[in-house]
Amino acid sequence: MNFDPTTRDFLRGTTFSNAHRFELGNRGRAPRRVDRLIELCRGRRVLHVGCCDHVGLIRAKVAQGVYLHQQLCAVASHCVGVDINADGIALLHELGFAETYLPEAVPDQDFDLCLLGDVIEHVGDVVAFLRSMQRYRFRQLVVATPNAFRLRNLLSRGELINTDHRYWFSPYTLCKVLTDAGYEPQRVELCHSDHVSVRGAVFARVLDRLPKYRDTLIVSATRA
Repeated sequence: MNFDPTTRDFLRGTTFSNAHRFELGNRGRAPRRVDRLIELCRGRRVLHVGCCDHVGLIRAKVAQGVYLHQQLCAVASHCVGVDINADGIALLHELGFAETYLPEAVPDQDFDLCLLGDVIEHVGDVVAFLRSMQRYRFRQLVVATPNAFRLRNLLSRGELINTDHRYWFSPYTLCKVLTDAGYEPQRVELCHSDHVSVRGAVFARVLDRLPKYRDTLIVSATRA
C-alpha cells in the first residue's frame, strides 16, 4: 500500500470514498510470517506482547525450538515478554524465560520495537487496546494478524476460524484502526503462513504471484 497524501486522508477520515481501490503491492517472493518477524526483531530491543501463545502448547514448542518468544530472544539484543495470562507467565519463568511479565509489572525501559504477533484478533476493543500500548516506550509498532483475504478463507466450506478470534483485518482496515489509535502506518507486508510441509512450501510459491491471498498481514507503524 502506498501511503501517499490521498491514502493518509482516507485513513484519517478527512476524505471519503464508497469504493476506493488500493494497490497492495508485495509482488514477488515473500517470507514466512515467523521468518519476517525474526528479521524485524534482529539486533533490536523488543517488547513482545502476547508472548505466551496457547499455554498448552508452550512446552512442546520450546522443545522443538519453534516457540516464537524463544526465537525472538535468540536474535534480539534484548527481548522482554508481556502477557495477561498469569499461568502462562509462571510457566515461562519455570522454563527459564525470566524477563516475561504481566502488563502491570513490565519494567520501565526503552524499546526499539513493540511486537503484537497474532494478538489483536483476540481483543474485544481493538482501538482501546492499541492505544493502551502507548504506556510503553517504543519507536516502532509491528502488528501481525491473519489476512482477511487469505486463500484458505475463499476455498474452505463454511467458515474456518480460531474460535477465540473476534475480527478479520484487511490491509486497509488494519491501517485504519491503527490510525484511529494514534499511530501512523508506514509499511504493509503480506507474508506466508509458517508452513512446515513440502505441500505448504509449494503452495507458498504459488501465492508469491498472488500477494492479496497470502495468509499473514504485517503492518509497521510509528506514533502519530
